[in-house]
Amino acid sequence: MTKTLQIEVDPSLCASQERNITGELPYDELQQIQADIDPSSSSIRADLTFSKVGKFVVLTGRISADLVLQCAACLELTDFPVNIDVKLAIINDEARASLIPDDYEPYLYEGERLLISDVVEAEVVLVLPSIARHEVCPVELPKSSASKDYGLETEKKKNPFEVLEKLKLN
Repeated sequence: MTKTLQIEVDPSLCASQERNITGELPYDELQQIQADIDPSSSSIRADLTFSKVGKFVVLTGRISADLVLQCAACLELTDFPVNIDVKLAIINDEARASLIPDDYEPYLYEGERLLISDVVEAEVVLVLPSIARHEVCPVELPKSSASKDYGLETEKKKNPFEVLEKLKLN
């Protein structure tokens, strides 16, 4: 049985213990990105380790998943592999953000405890495309509205002057 990432931790305590957290976040436990991905996506896997760099609590590790997104062009499903190297400085005071070590990105949280699933989802959000697309869609798409294949169903309207045309001919 895999461990869930829906756990709250004290970052300072975890860093002093150099705690390693490994687990998965299945689709039904997602809060931030569930609407953006298809239910057939694999669970998001994470292997994260807390430690200290100077006076800062840092979180390093790897997040990976095989997500399935809907292509905006053809509306078919497309695979989107996720592989993220995590290097975060965990802070709960925005004033400390400018002081973090160079190789780390800040992760600001509120309160005394940190929800690991929130960190994982926040990192995945950063790599999701704003518009998902295949490199080459599996179905033929019209090139433009001027293309002969582009079909816009328009009803042929009668010319209102057609009656006058007939009168003129008589």
